[in-house]
Amino acid sequence: MVINEPDYFKLLTNKISKLSGIILDSYRDKYLKRRIELRMKVVGIVDYKEYARFLEKDENELKTLMDTLTINVTEFMRDKDPFEYFRDKLAVDIIERKQKSQSKLVRFWSAGCSCGEEPYSIGMCAREVFPEDWSISVYATDIDEKCLKTASEGVYCKDKLKKLDYNLKSKYFDKTENDYKIKNTNKLSYRFKRHDLTNDPPISKHLDTVFCRNVMIYFNENQKVKMITKFHEGLIKGGFLVIGKSETLPNEIRHLFEPVSLKNKVYMKV
Repeated sequence: MVINEPDYFKLLTNKISKLSGIILDSYRDKYLKRRIELRMKVVGIVDYKEYARFLEKDENELKTLMDTLTINVTEFMRDKDPFEYFRDKLAVDIIERKQKSQSKLVRFWSAGCSCGEEPYSIGMCAREVFPEDWSISVYATDIDEKCLKTASEGVYCKDKLKKLDYNLKSKYFDKTENDYKIKNTNKLSYRFKRHDLTNDPPISKHLDTVFCRNVMIYFNENQKVKMITKFHEGLIKGGFLVIGKSETLPNEIRHLFEPVSLKNKVYMKV
């Protein structure tokens, strides 16, 4: 039985935010208590104060707790507008720039890729519009290693593909008995890696587009500034940043980007 001490619970969630760098204000207390108390039961701790001390001493428990708390709900082509804008507008601009520099390699980063639906969606869109002899690299990162394992395996139930066009589904997936598995596609590569957006350097310094959608909601303003600054560092001149529809760039770093489509939350590095 967990000792229910509201003051200690607030101290505990503050401690978790401080240790992890993830703001928990967007979660309901009822949800947090249920998930946190599940971990407390596993490790044999019955009060919040003691669990806070335990988290300070055990980094593995903190990581396990964050995996438990993080909600990873997504699907292929979730919110189609940004992907259609990427395919119809941004890709055209990228192709023109690459032709001028005589390059046939494009690089994209799905930052906070969850279980892989976004990076695979990016890859499929890109492969449909870029010339066949061009190489496409999609970097996909997340802090949750369980999600990365699922993403790298590339196997999904049919519900995850419900918004995907039939032609794309048949072209890029093999149907198994119960699921769909991503196919290997010529000159299209995916690279999955654990990455901390607020502390680690950018995944590459030659990125054409960074997708970081519905991730900033977990961070405070200082952490957002650090993260967006690193995206700016990783993007090539004129590269694009795509964020979530409900998200905005912190005021401190807005001068680093020029709005391209406010409707689709697309910005260009200046």
